[in-house]
Amino acid sequence: MITLSKPISAGQARAYHKQEFANARENYYTEGDRVRGEWQGKLAERYGLRGEVGEQQFARLSEGQHPETSEQLVRHQTAREYVNDSGETVRSMEHRAGWDATFSAPKSVSLTALVGGDDRVREAHRESVRTALDEMEKYAQARMGGNVPAQTTGAWAVAKFEHDSSRPVDGYAAPQLHTHAVVFNVTETADGQTRALQPQELYKTQQYATAVYRSELAAQLQRLGYEIERGEHGQPEIKGYTREYLEASSPRRQQIEEHMEKAGVRGAGAAQIAAHQTRDAKQPLSHEEVREQHQRLAAQHGHQPQHVVREAAPDQAGGRVPDTRRIAFFRDELTELARAIVDGANVRAFHAWSLLDNFEWADGYTQRYGLTYVDYRNQKRTVKDSGLWYGKVAATNRLDHDS
Repeated sequence: MITLSKPISAGQARAYHKQEFANARENYYTEGDRVRGEWQGKLAERYGLRGEVGEQQFARLSEGQHPETSEQLVRHQTAREYVNDSGETVRSMEHRAGWDATFSAPKSVSLTALVGGDDRVREAHRESVRTALDEMEKYAQARMGGNVPAQTTGAWAVAKFEHDSSRPVDGYAAPQLHTHAVVFNVTETADGQTRALQPQELYKTQQYATAVYRSELAAQLQRLGYEIERGEHGQPEIKGYTREYLEASSPRRQQIEEHMEKAGVRGAGAAQIAAHQTRDAKQPLSHEEVREQHQRLAAQHGHQPQHVVREAAPDQAGGRVPDTRRIAFFRDELTELARAIVDGANVRAFHAWSLLDNFEWADGYTQRYGLTYVDYRNQKRTVKDSGLWYGKVAATNRLDHDS
């Protein structure tokens, strides 16, 4: 899921960078005292920004300046006061530094990556964030001023910071893999003019980017051998976890939902406000203590993350796509079909309806069907283990083949 913040000021951006984004104190699966951010975006490349995010570069872009030369790129607007439609006096922001787009991994994915210790799942999250941001960037627009329509530039600069824990609730900081992607308020037109970003298109692409992130994540996880199911809100969840364990590992979400229910509010904006209003104080716990808390909770629920990781296919890197449940399904179907033939049924053929990838679009690409695996990035198709098994059955007219 992706949540997009309201505009943040230059001062807020610098403070967040120091206190939140780059601070590893409450990132309990991150070594060292800093979260090493990463640059992304075509505009970042034009500025020579690659790899780790530097504090000075971040601060300059927050002020609308060139990250290397400090040249002022975006003209600051003077803050002003005005009365809105509700009769309230509002003071406008002096300079919008940018927006914080937060990519949150589904809870089962966080547990598998962090408590289960599968770093490949963490990398799958990173790759999915990278893909979604690339798609969002295509719709980046420049504010041209006056009555001139916004111009699509397809270029921005983003600083990404990956975190691994949620805010503590009653002394427990749950594992929660998420990435803050700070989109800076600057872009460049085709003729080289530097302009502020037009935020409307940014918000419009939020839902699309969520779908891209989820689709890519589901594909990545299945490549690693995990079985995926569609979650309550359409997110791809890794199979093998009980509802009780997932809820016990989500105290922060429950805290926010309870606060919203008491206040009688709903929606993404209300959730962001509730998140700020219910923050617990910083916890003086070491990384080792928090990890031990996570393992104790996992033990109380039968060590589910470890079981899920063990059951994932170990040889996925070899190019195979294991899907034992689909093989079992076809074996059962064909066994019953054979019995029907023995009983005198006039059976001429058996057709696997999902021979390719029918209907994956209907589930937002969070589910995978068929006997072939499709890489959505390049449309490359790989025959799954079920497809190879089905081919042997078709060629030999026998069911006694190994899975």
